Amino acid sequence: MSGPEHGGEATQERRHVGEPVGGEPVCLMHRVCPECGRLADEDPPTRCPHCEAVIDEG
Repeated sequence: MSGPEHGGEATQERRHVGEPVGGEPVCLMHRVCPECGRLADEDPPTRCPHCEAVIDEG
């Protein structure tokens, strides 16, 4: 027999209930400041943490 309970390798990834799922989106272009090109810390609408320019949703 093979499996984690018998010393073998697990063939499926196990997740615990309540474990966060996700991460960064594939494309972060919506967070790029149009003035200085830096990446904002949060999704628009927001301000650039470097130059304070407004980053809109559009």
